[in-house]
This record gives sequence, C-alpha cells and structure tokens, in this order.
Amino acid sequence: MATPVFPPSLPQKPLIEGWTWKPQPNKVTFKPEIGPSIERRRGTAVVHKFDGRWPPFTAAEVAVFETWFDDDLKAGTLVFNWNDPITGTLSRWKIVEYQFSSMSAGRFDLAVKINRLPGAAV
Repeated sequence: MATPVFPPSLPQKPLIEGWTWKPQPNKVTFKPEIGPSIERRRGTAVVHKFDGRWPPFTAAEVAVFETWFDDDLKAGTLVFNWNDPITGTLSRWKIVEYQFSSMSAGRFDLAVKINRLPGAAV
C-alpha cells in the first residue's frame, strides 16, 4: 500500500502566524549516588512536534479532510507524506489531533497537533 499524501485539493500550507515546533526531548539523565548527573542521547533521530492552524476551510474542504483522515489515515493511525511548510522537504508526518471550529459564513478554522517523523518520506 502506498503512503498517503496530504490531499492536494486542500490548502497545502498552514498559517505562518502561530506555526510552532520543537523537538521531542532526546536525552536521558542519570543521577548517581555521588557526583554530577550523567547524560546521554536517547536516540539518533528525533520527532519534531508542531502546532498550527490552516487558512479557513469551506464545508466541502472539511468533508475532504475528515474523509482523508478517517479512510486514508485509518483515523490517524497511519503516517502520510507532506512537504515541510518551512523547508519544502518531503517528510513523513502523523496527526496527533485536530480540531475544527466555526468561524463565520461557512468558514471553518482547522487547528492541528502534528509530528514530523524521522527518516525519509517513502
């Protein structure tokens, strides 16, 4: 089965305002009985956690997104390929959670928590 991609009929980039990210903590600290703490790297690759909002969606775009999430991503259990909005690099992503809220006149705000996974997109 091919890796799903973000639906091309939807806005491809989040709003830059409020697009935040940080790496998942990647160190382990051990405190021996005496002496200073000892730290080491937990792994060679790290997940980056992103929060953001998309430009307003129409009701039809909400339906496309929810169908894609439920069917193609199996309710968010699968990863998908998407171009990183900052670097443009095709990467592997997984949606942690999303929320639509009504704005006005048939427009809907999409807020997401999404992870960029280590490794190349396939």
